Amino acid sequence: MKKLLLFSLLIVFQSFFGQAQFEPMSDYSFGASYPVKIYGPGTVYYTTDGTDPTDNSAFGLNEVNLNITKDVLLKARLKYSDGTISEVTSKMYYYGPLPEKKFYFKPPSSWTNVCSFMNFIVPAVTLDFYPPGNKMTAVCEGWYKATYAFYKGVVYFNNCSMFSFNYEGVDIITEDNIFYDFSLGPISNPPACLLAVNDPSKKVAVVKIFPNPVQDFVNIESDKNFIAYEIIDESGKLILNKDFKGSKIDISNLKTGVYFIKLKSLSNETNIVKFIKK
Repeated sequence: MKKLLLFSLLIVFQSFFGQAQFEPMSDYSFGASYPVKIYGPGTVYYTTDGTDPTDNSAFGLNEVNLNITKDVLLKARLKYSDGTISEVTSKMYYYGPLPEKKFYFKPPSSWTNVCSFMNFIVPAVTLDFYPPGNKMTAVCEGWYKATYAFYKGVVYFNNCSMFSFNYEGVDIITEDNIFYDFSLGPISNPPACLLAVNDPSKKVAVVKIFPNPVQDFVNIESDKNFIAYEIIDESGKLILNKDFKGSKIDISNLKTGVYFIKLKSLSNETNIVKFIKK
């Protein structure tokens, strides 16, 4: 019985420690190149292009040292002295600026302050952040904004309390921009003031639209020269996309409901107005 247990432990030990290992475990350095080591008890065959390593791949004896200067997926396997080969192990390492994500949050009316912070999931770093974080920027209609950079992370919104018994907040895991209403959760139909393409932190430019509610035709008045428009429903679905000529838009075929008109100018600026179809 003891021999069987020892044999089982030996198999587990070899299967884990007999594979190529990577150091460091963190896979990102803020703005700088950094060293990575691949190692194990044997010849280390490795690749940097995402393919599985073979006997024809680059190699080193017991250890390989690389310098990370770009996003790279490393794969490695060991060839032992008896000629047997291990399974392939891999690890992604990241370099350079991370993609920025925008976060919009609408707190309950009872909050007098709104803070947020984030922690990394991808890339994996050793740096951790704690509440309450930084105050968010007020945008419009009760919404606040913050910007963070990562591939995947967990973002926390809270009421800026320094004391745990007064702490109230919410956390979400995301890989993308977020519109989060404290009462409703994540939403896909943000208000028009957050939909401006060039800079969502600004209010939509003043464009006169009448009548509103409207039955058949929307009249548009503005000192800008618009060349095209889109009509979007509350869910964000594109309903109509046409060139803009004159000052009227025919909406007689739309169903009753709330819509947005996205007006595009010659300078590629976008203005968004909201209307109600009777």
